[in-house]
Amino acid sequence: MRLSTTRAIAMAFTLALVGCGLVGGQMGGISEDEEEMLQEMGITGQPMGRKNQQPKFPPVKSDLKYIRCSVCRKQVELAYTHAQQVLAKRFKHQSKRKNEVTEFDGEAAVQDYIEKFCNADKPDSPGAWIKKQDLVNDGDKLVLFEHPNEGHCEYECRTVERACEEVVDAADIEFSEILYQAVRDDLPLEKVQRQVCNRVAKVCKKAPPKLDPKRVDYDFREMTAEEKQMADMMANLKDSGMGGTMYRREDLMDGMAKMEEKFGSLMGTGEGNSEEAEEAEAGEDEGTEADEVEAPARDEL
Repeated sequence: MRLSTTRAIAMAFTLALVGCGLVGGQMGGISEDEEEMLQEMGITGQPMGRKNQQPKFPPVKSDLKYIRCSVCRKQVELAYTHAQQVLAKRFKHQSKRKNEVTEFDGEAAVQDYIEKFCNADKPDSPGAWIKKQDLVNDGDKLVLFEHPNEGHCEYECRTVERACEEVVDAADIEFSEILYQAVRDDLPLEKVQRQVCNRVAKVCKKAPPKLDPKRVDYDFREMTAEEKQMADMMANLKDSGMGGTMYRREDLMDGMAKMEEKFGSLMGTGEGNSEEAEEAEAGEDEGTEADEVEAPARDEL
């Protein structure tokens, strides 16, 4: 189907706006008609936020029994370091006056951190550590290996996330209480790990079973800077309840170039291009008139 000149101009205008970031793009403000125009030109985007219906990778439940203890110990290591940073001023402060009242972050701040600790999707959250974890076969053990950069959250990432959630659910508020007391008493990390993982969560009371030699290993796929930016944007949009479609600037610029080549520049400059557009529009008008003349003739038959 041939595009009308008016439709072509509308498409070009949409391309210009989207390419400049004035429509659609990052905040999903593009309309359905504008999306349809871009699709007619062969330009498709990435659904964002609540519009993105792609399901998450499921955790590998058969791997959980191998990693619960190591994941718990890693959680305590990270959470204890954070608790020390948050509570340091509280326990080191000495009042200069008898009735002096000074407020500091306390156990509630530590609990808030723990509650966000197992969410691998939220950007720059306490759960970002999960995306760096890789599950590696090491003889008859399955061990955690931490990469310097975040990877795509696929099967192994979701498995670590699930193990993390199980620990937090089992320990409940005792997790933050233990951390608070440990910072106050300056306990060594090893003792804090035993309190949380052995006594409360009970995931390290027994050694994990020997690794099944048939266990399937999944590759760790590190995210590029562009992929991480896209993933963070999608998570933020979804968290805010917004949705839309993200288009690559390169695709939009390519589409604009094709439109200009076929219908002239967006500003209508160039006599040749204007004449071509007028001829195309005149041809369409003639075709419409011919259809209108022929219609009665068909009715008479």
